[in-house]
Amino acid sequence: MVIPYNPDVYIYAGRLSMKKYHEYLPWEADYARHPWFGYERDLCVDLPRDLPPVIYFDDYRVWGRWSAADYMPCVLKILARDYQRDPVEKSVYVRRDRLERDALEAGDPALRSQNIH
Repeated sequence: MVIPYNPDVYIYAGRLSMKKYHEYLPWEADYARHPWFGYERDLCVDLPRDLPPVIYFDDYRVWGRWSAADYMPCVLKILARDYQRDPVEKSVYVRRDRLERDALEAGDPALRSQNIH
């Protein structure tokens, strides 16, 4: 998933976007509060139901006006709770359970000593 908007990431990665969300901008958050014709599109509802393994989060002010905290604070909470920011590529967040599983499979002794299963 790439948010709020950076379609190049999908192209370079050779991947498709998460269903219904190739971007998430302030007007999408407004639409979520006022959907038309029964077409629900609310990232705050859909994201917790299906957490992608990786989120590319480009933290910038949309049009110099709206920060992520203004229109998608729920996503910031999910990133803080369920994801680990990559130390090198600061826009990349990896789901914590994926990091733990990969470390265990690699035999990371630091995790083994914590009895993470």
